[in-house]
Amino acid sequence: MNETAQAPLTRRNTASSRRSPTPWWVWTLAAIGGVGLVAFVTVIGVITVPPAIANLQTHVATATEPLVLGPESAPVIVTVPEGWLITRPDDSHARIVTPDRGLIVDASLSAADAAQAATDAGVAAPMVETLASGLTVAHGSPSGSSEGAAAGPDLVAVVGPVAGGSVVFVASSGDLERYRAAMASLVEGVQP
Repeated sequence: MNETAQAPLTRRNTASSRRSPTPWWVWTLAAIGGVGLVAFVTVIGVITVPPAIANLQTHVATATEPLVLGPESAPVIVTVPEGWLITRPDDSHARIVTPDRGLIVDASLSAADAAQAATDAGVAAPMVETLASGLTVAHGSPSGSSEGAAAGPDLVAVVGPVAGGSVVFVASSGDLERYRAAMASLVEGVQP
């Protein structure tokens, strides 16, 4: 090889050997940035993962698929209005929400009869009526609650007798008067 071809190669080797090590403050900034990134990803995960898991358990009610509470040996069937959201944490509980999320109803099974289950849920003197289906509904506001209060439920409605006792509906809404017809539809949806 001639001298001209070796000259650029020699200059490159000389330039790379003259580089000074990276200053300490660059490594400190990189470490702080890495820790900040890990903290950011952790916070985002803590905020987004729990609701995403809850949404996996939620489905939209249809006219062809009723809500079934209880074990397969003694199921209780509730027809939920179409379009409402149903979240099932287990076989004997469900959270039912209107499409506008203005009414939230927690449904569960109770071994007691309707009047006793309503009393157990906090209704001091439940009003007892007979539904068109022949089932009994005991309902009222829980003691110490007022409509629209954020502290507790606005209405308790218990329907029975059904397999194993009764179905307890505990409703919360900022404007319960607006959702009375929707609540009545849900209560009437309990099948004997």
